[in-house]
Amino acid sequence: MILNGMRWDEILQHAVEFVHGMALAGHEQQLRGQAIELTDLFLLMCFMDSLGLPNPAAPYLLEVYPFLLDEFHLWHRRMGADRSPLAAIPCC
Repeated sequence: MILNGMRWDEILQHAVEFVHGMALAGHEQQLRGQAIELTDLFLLMCFMDSLGLPNPAAPYLLEVYPFLLDEFHLWHRRMGADRSPLAAIPCC
């Protein structure tokens, strides 16, 4: 049966998605926040030496740095460093 151009199975599917979203919205928001915090911590651990902190894992991270450059730019802007602290060196 069709109701306003939609079939009953489509209406049921939309209702199920709506109830699922209402039930899990708070949990998903918490999980996203925790994922962002873990990503920030991981990037801090990777780029400790660029912040002037000793990093014992620096030799092991040399292979990973090229893959993290775009993520590093987003991270340092999110942490409040909009530009490089050295005037002569541009941001990332």
